[in-house]
Amino acid sequence: MSALEKFAEELKEKRATLGISIKDIYEITRIDKNYLEEMEKGNFEIMPDVYMRAFIRKYADAVECNPEEIIKKYEVARSGKIISDKLKIDIEKTSEEKSDHENIKTFEDEESKKAHISKKNYNPFLIIGFIVAVVLIGYFYFAFVYSVSNEIIVEKKVEDILTERKTEVKTPRFEEKKNKQTVNTSNIATTEVSILKTDSLSLKINALDTVWFRTKTDNTKNDEFILYPNRSKTLVAKSKIDILIGNTGGVEFILNGKKMEFTGKKGEIRNVIVDSDGIQYTKMKTQLEK
Repeated sequence: MSALEKFAEELKEKRATLGISIKDIYEITRIDKNYLEEMEKGNFEIMPDVYMRAFIRKYADAVECNPEEIIKKYEVARSGKIISDKLKIDIEKTSEEKSDHENIKTFEDEESKKAHISKKNYNPFLIIGFIVAVVLIGYFYFAFVYSVSNEIIVEKKVEDILTERKTEVKTPRFEEKKNKQTVNTSNIATTEVSILKTDSLSLKINALDTVWFRTKTDNTKNDEFILYPNRSKTLVAKSKIDILIGNTGGVEFILNGKKMEFTGKKGEIRNVIVDSDGIQYTKMKTQLEK
């Protein structure tokens, strides 16, 4: 039995001891049952390591284990070493020391903040400065604002106002406003044309279940990500989007605002290509098939 298989066996035994089934783990973590079963067999190569570590953390939390300890044991097992009782003690001790160190640092930071606040509250210079500022503001208010507000305002007679309006020279404001509106409309049209030329495909992916994706946009940009239930992600491209789907039964596609016809099975891995014609199905060997 390899080190990874031994590590997986310990996870499985912990789950069985608590009386938790694979279905229970799925309900807690939303990790597909096929992935959970492969993990307990010691097959940790079914997806990139960064996502597998995230799955292991969720699994550890579901079986009431310390995720940090489980990740350290996973790293040791990946190196080919069998986890002995002494190594278990060292890993647990390291986690405890790290936790104690973080608690001490948090306590010291809180004490430092309290001391700083206490020192700031009793600083006499700040109190004196505040009083001086209040006095100056009061002085300027009464010297300038209050005196200006007491000035006598004489209203003009209605007859004088009408006479002034008749003598005003009218300016062609309508023509100026029309010209400005024409320029703005032209700018908006130019902007819309440039946006249409940039990307012609807009693909929205809606996750109905936990799904892992590997994508390639226009044969240049690669990406990998996981979508959890009720989450979505939008991809844009000029001509083509190549997608490897880890759970075809839990996904739907909306291309340029129109829902695409796509059917899959829960836990099925499939490769598709999305272009201006819609969804094209291709064949590709996945890591599970290898």
